[in-house]
Amino acid sequence: MKAMKPLPASHAPVSFRVVKQLLALALVVVVAACGSKDSAVTQVTTPPDTLVTTTPVMFPGGTITAKIAATVFARDTGLMKATSLAANDGMLFVFAVDQPSPPQGFWMKDTSVPLSIAFLDSNKVVINVDDMTPETLTPHYATRAYRYALEVNQGWLASHGVIAGTVVTFALPAGTIVDP
Repeated sequence: MKAMKPLPASHAPVSFRVVKQLLALALVVVVAACGSKDSAVTQVTTPPDTLVTTTPVMFPGGTITAKIAATVFARDTGLMKATSLAANDGMLFVFAVDQPSPPQGFWMKDTSVPLSIAFLDSNKVVINVDDMTPETLTPHYATRAYRYALEVNQGWLASHGVIAGTVVTFALPAGTIVDP
């Protein structure tokens, strides 16, 4: 039998134990990446101008196609920077739990479109409506705790007979994530 020369370091076999440790480390990294909470943060920070999820919000006198603002970022940004709003469009602000009013209210900072707002309870009944002046910091509040708020072009609610007590019909699309 011929004696074998040792392999050069660059060709030395890797021990099974080292391979096993590297595979275990790779598995931990993959599992950590899959379970990362950063994926939820990505959804929270989706700018509202790229938000394409809408739902029809139906009143006895008409229907609004509303973008859904259900994340903290989308609710905080709302219709800021909007320069126009189609006649039957709006934004539906959705909260996971009832919001106290005050202190939780709405204002028109950086919003140039005159809007009306309807506050709704958890049963989708209008609590009260209010008109909001563009580019103001005047707070607008529901008269009691609310779960939803709908912003539409100013005057739409009045011209469609929406008042306190009006029952609203809408459904959130399956998979809608609602931040607290």
